[in-house]
Amino acid sequence: MRSVALYFGSFNPIHKGHIALAEWVVEQGVCDELIFIVSPQNPLKSSTELAPEFSRYEMCEMACASSRFPDRIKVSAVEFVLEKPSYTINTLRYLREQFGSQMELSLLLGADNIECFDKWREYEEILRDYPLLVYPRPGYDVDESTMPTNVRLLAEAPVTDLSSTEIRAALIQSGDTSEMLHPAVKDYIIAHHLYRD
Repeated sequence: MRSVALYFGSFNPIHKGHIALAEWVVEQGVCDELIFIVSPQNPLKSSTELAPEFSRYEMCEMACASSRFPDRIKVSAVEFVLEKPSYTINTLRYLREQFGSQMELSLLLGADNIECFDKWREYEEILRDYPLLVYPRPGYDVDESTMPTNVRLLAEAPVTDLSSTEIRAALIQSGDTSEMLHPAVKDYIIAHHLYRD
């Protein structure tokens, strides 16, 4: 059975930090495969600055294809066909029903998400049924000793101070984003006039 880490997010847009983390997780053998799950709408975030969902999916596809492990780092649009807003528990139930005999699923999430995890719908079920792989985020300290048993802190994972919010701001101001975005993603954003003020 394949172990698959699911990396949920808006990816608005996906950046080099996301891919560096995905590559590290795969390279370290944390999972056999990592799948970016592009969320059409996070119920805990505003949708005002979101690029169209299929644009965000296509940018993820480009970034994954340019990663060091394109056969093991992929993207899914599964949440596009499920009820909105996107609740992680609904997606997990759907994936388990469809692929539960082929995949062992875990969730990859940032330390910032642990602080608000109790706001997630039916979070107790997620904690009970799925391992959580927690990567460091600047400004967030996670004490593994206080976490439930199926939470694993990836303390050695690469820490990036890149944020999609800052990248959008840089794009609006025509700033240099070459260190932040994969070239194909940057070209896509320009070609499709995304993130214009």
